[in-house]
Amino acid sequence: MKVTGVDVASETGHHKANTGSWLAVLLVIAGFVFGCFALIFASVPLWIVTAVLLVGGAAIGLASRIMEQAY
Repeated sequence: MKVTGVDVASETGHHKANTGSWLAVLLVIAGFVFGCFALIFASVPLWIVTAVLLVGGAAIGLASRIMEQAY
């Protein structure tokens, strides 16, 4: 039985996620985690870290065209 190098993503019509989109998701999740701790401890420096992570994740998500990978 011969297995060809057919990409499953191309068969289903979906695009593979790239490194930029995974980095964007990771930054946004980390931002929400830091935001939870900032809310609990009422810490302004943690709020600043939260904002930087969320804005950075959004910027990387836009740059990696993350929404085009969903279709």
